[in-house]
Amino acid sequence: MDTWATAGQSSTMDIDWRARASEVWTVPNLISLSRLPLVAGIVLTVDSPVRYALFALVVLSDGVDGWVARRLDQTTELGALLDPALDKLTALVLVVALFPATGLDLAYLALFFARDAFVVALVPLVPFLAFETDKVKARLPGKVVTNLQFLAMVAMLVPAVGATEALLWALGVASAVAVADYVVFVAREQTDRAWVHDWRGIAVAAAAVALAFAAVVRLLLAEQLADVLAAL
Repeated sequence: MDTWATAGQSSTMDIDWRARASEVWTVPNLISLSRLPLVAGIVLTVDSPVRYALFALVVLSDGVDGWVARRLDQTTELGALLDPALDKLTALVLVVALFPATGLDLAYLALFFARDAFVVALVPLVPFLAFETDKVKARLPGKVVTNLQFLAMVAMLVPAVGATEALLWALGVASAVAVADYVVFVAREQTDRAWVHDWRGIAVAAAAVALAFAAVVRLLLAEQLADVLAAL
């Protein structure tokens, strides 16, 4: 009986895999995947003005794929996973390629990736917390972080060192707010304790994240912060 059950599950998985694989060839998913050669092109032309045109095409493809999916009624499960995954990959590759031209200390990258590092760190805990990830929706602080990351990449592309530095500090603060927001959200999903659901829960999360953020800045960016404050 167990053998039949295992065989049935394997067959279902094969069918699901083939179904997902076939979704690659939809127009919106092909548009999404076009970001890969475009990003590679930016890396190869990082010192050429061509990078501006390629970056514009990356941004265009990121905005168009969802619209095309809805327009052609080709929304797929693969597309729902592919788009955010490509967003993260694009940001990672472009920042690694563009950041050196700014001449800023590598420690600044902790500010750029702080929110994403926190989210990745939570993933192994999901099974232990029995947390339903489908409850997670885009939240305003997270959207602010994403938009600031985009602006920071544009500044790196130029490169505009002063603007990049200012945006990275703004990103650090916005990421701390987003992390505190995620902590409160997850805590409220995990427990019915009254203090978690009122202002005390928010205060505790904000204080903990603020201390963690201050510790990171103290360890990695104390001199840079002092220079910024002196310039002000």
